[in-house]
Amino acid sequence: MALKNDSARNEFTPLFTSSLRNKWLTFFLLLGTLATTGCSGCFEGAETVEERQKRLEKEETKEDFEPPKLNVLPSDDRKTRLNRVKPGHWTNVSTQMKANNFDFRGELYAYTVSQNSPVPIRDTDYYFSSTRPLALPKGKERWSDVLFYPPLFNQNNKSTRMFACDLRPAGGGRAVLVDRLPTTRMHKQEYYMVVLASSADAYQFLEATDVIRPLHDLNSAEETAPHYRLILPKVVDRVAVPENSMAWTSIAYVFWDDIDPNMLSLDQQQAMLDWLHYGGQLIISGPDSLNQLKLSFLADYLPAEDTGSIELGIERFAEINDTFVQEERIWEQGNMNTYRYTIKLPSGPLRGSELKLHPNAQYVPNTGDLVAERHVGRGRIAVTAFQIRAPDLSKNWKNFDSFFNAVLLRRPARDFKEVQGASEIVTLWADREAFNDPRRVTSLRFMSRDLSNNLPANQLKDAKLLVKTSPDSSAKPEEGTVTDLEELRIRQFAQRTPSQNNNQALEEQALREAIQRQDPNNLYSGFGYDDQSGVAGWNDKSGISAAARECLRDAAGISIPNGNFVLRVTAGYLLVLVPLNWLVFWLIGRVEWAWIAAPVIAIFGALFVIKLAELDIGFARSRTEIAFMEVQPNYHRAHLTRFTSLYTSLSTSYDMLFTESTAVALPFGRSQDSQSNQARRFNSGFSEVQYRQEGNDIKLSGLQVASNSSTMVHSEYFLSSSSQPVFQWNVNQEGQDQLTYGSSQTLHDVGIVRRNARTKAIEVAWLGDLEPDSKQKVTFSKPQDEWELFPQWLESPVLSLNRAAGEVNLRHLLNAVKEVKHLNPGETRLIGWTDEDMPGLTISPASSQRTIRTMVLGHLSYGEFPVPKADLHTRRVGGQEPAQMQAIELDLLEEATN
Repeated sequence: MALKNDSARNEFTPLFTSSLRNKWLTFFLLLGTLATTGCSGCFEGAETVEERQKRLEKEETKEDFEPPKLNVLPSDDRKTRLNRVKPGHWTNVSTQMKANNFDFRGELYAYTVSQNSPVPIRDTDYYFSSTRPLALPKGKERWSDVLFYPPLFNQNNKSTRMFACDLRPAGGGRAVLVDRLPTTRMHKQEYYMVVLASSADAYQFLEATDVIRPLHDLNSAEETAPHYRLILPKVVDRVAVPENSMAWTSIAYVFWDDIDPNMLSLDQQQAMLDWLHYGGQLIISGPDSLNQLKLSFLADYLPAEDTGSIELGIERFAEINDTFVQEERIWEQGNMNTYRYTIKLPSGPLRGSELKLHPNAQYVPNTGDLVAERHVGRGRIAVTAFQIRAPDLSKNWKNFDSFFNAVLLRRPARDFKEVQGASEIVTLWADREAFNDPRRVTSLRFMSRDLSNNLPANQLKDAKLLVKTSPDSSAKPEEGTVTDLEELRIRQFAQRTPSQNNNQALEEQALREAIQRQDPNNLYSGFGYDDQSGVAGWNDKSGISAAARECLRDAAGISIPNGNFVLRVTAGYLLVLVPLNWLVFWLIGRVEWAWIAAPVIAIFGALFVIKLAELDIGFARSRTEIAFMEVQPNYHRAHLTRFTSLYTSLSTSYDMLFTESTAVALPFGRSQDSQSNQARRFNSGFSEVQYRQEGNDIKLSGLQVASNSSTMVHSEYFLSSSSQPVFQWNVNQEGQDQLTYGSSQTLHDVGIVRRNARTKAIEVAWLGDLEPDSKQKVTFSKPQDEWELFPQWLESPVLSLNRAAGEVNLRHLLNAVKEVKHLNPGETRLIGWTDEDMPGLTISPASSQRTIRTMVLGHLSYGEFPVPKADLHTRRVGGQEPAQMQAIELDLLEEATN
């Protein structure tokens, strides 16, 4: 019998097999599936770490600008660069910036600050700022270089300075980004040595040489900073050297080893050529370099070409060993033994190049024809047949430093001496000249910056010449002219401030240093140096600057119309207003119209009078300019220095626009006996003068000139005269030399002076006027007087001893450049002047009265290089390596790890 439950179950079972039951089953199944799907679909699964990081980065609000990266050029990636800045030398700062959230157009605004205040330019009423427009596309990094001037320090001021760089909107307003870059001051003898190499790190051995870091007595008060700061930039996509020629003045040497010359921009290439022609030195490691350079911007200046690879065995270095290696007594195991540390090649012959000399080049004497060199203007290019960084030479040869100093750098011989009472060695020059003299650290020179100021002595010579050439014995020098050397010395001493005279020892030391800077023994061709900037720095107290300032003092002012001019203009005006006016309208039968024409005639008459009198409406402006143009042999660019005096009878703000991208300009510093009147007249302190760089145009603005006063501006730039050299000098052994002049200005009162290379005698040749694109045969003779040189100069109103009324006289400038004792054997100079305005400068507002004179100095040739001399002793003069060398190595290790 069946159970009830079973019967019930059996009765219910058919429900699931019916059509209705199938529909309900499908409904419940779909509902369950939907609910299950909804649980996983309504709630997201666990977020991965990468997804969360991307989401947070997307949601994060970025700063508008990335912190800028500032580097003083030249620079490298090492931690030891410290952004070193040399006072008085224009400096390029490279800036890397990025805008994150939007495109930005603005400008970089740079200046020097100390204790949160702008640093004024010494001996002026201004402080300096530099600006440059900058466009930052969103999210992209942009490099931009800004040029700025680090002012000289005032006496006894050693406060820390910082380079300030602000990013400002284009339309003005508050800075959107502010950054301060601490800088380290470079001393007068410190210059950069830059290595441009594919393996720059391989040249780090130079850092530990006693050439880069001379040995000093640590107890001495003498400055112990090194002579050179080694820069080893990694050449990848850009080369970290300045693009403006004016920013290369702190670079003494460049080493070149196996890099593509096209890595340098066109501006950097031109800057290097300018630097070379005015005294820079380029040393090329021949193998792997010469073939890359033979079609480059340096091709026309190379001293040799590579004709094939060779092996350099030990016999090729025999002459170098004989000249630059000497016997040394070395302590070894308690005994003093004698050694000669010659070049050895344990790894076998070196890979080298067979050099073929250029006709204008030479092999460096005593180098076995392994080093060639050539003049490039005042500068030099040298090339080696071997790799300079070869370990058997650079690291294993203990006399490499002497060879490096004498042959590669072309510096005078040195000596080493033990310090009494100390286990130290000091480095000296063999001739015992001041060891930190910057004139022996770099050969870079600009006459407008570096020529010594001998103005008082030159005035003395002119006074004696005036007495000599006067037709009667009653002629006397101008009032205030010194006529005796002893009187000159007394006056120079009296000009020193009382505080300087209080301490006799300090006074004598300062006087000795001042005399040394004036080059009394003519060791440096008349070039001096500044005790802060060294040589090649911006200098308002050089011989050329002092002479130009004196010329401007004599010529400053405006020409006021005299009484005769007023009478003539008044008579002419009345003649037109009455008789001619009446006659014209009487002829046409309208005499009554003469009354209508009278006011019109009066207005045009007034404008005509203004034009004739060279006056502006209500006030007058005047521009007087003395310029100095220096040209190097066989070069198409000249270094032009302008000293501009701007006068106004009503306060005016002047702007100076330069079309040369290398232009730099600053207010001209006052002399010691001048006092400031700008600040007093404007009832304010220092005002801002702004240097703006935009493309190839340079603008100096903010030059405020008070009523009835003047201001002076000092500007410099490289001027390209044409594609041809300005001066080409061809020497004929038969005595008929030829000069080719390729510029567009007519030169007047041209004379050529030289010191004969064979006889050492002074010889002169008079040319007179020199027309553009002309050639002249030149014949030399001996001058009657080596100070007068040419009698024609005394007859010229521009060069005579007595300044003619209304003439701008260049006598002081002439005296600075014609001193024959500064000429070395084989050196030839051309001297002349022009009254044509040199291109490249526009001043606004324009001056109605304008007088411009430019002294032109052309270097036609230089003498031969001297024979290099080995050091008298090595640093092991005490029988062992000096203790300072270990200290130097520890310092380098510490700098590298900090």
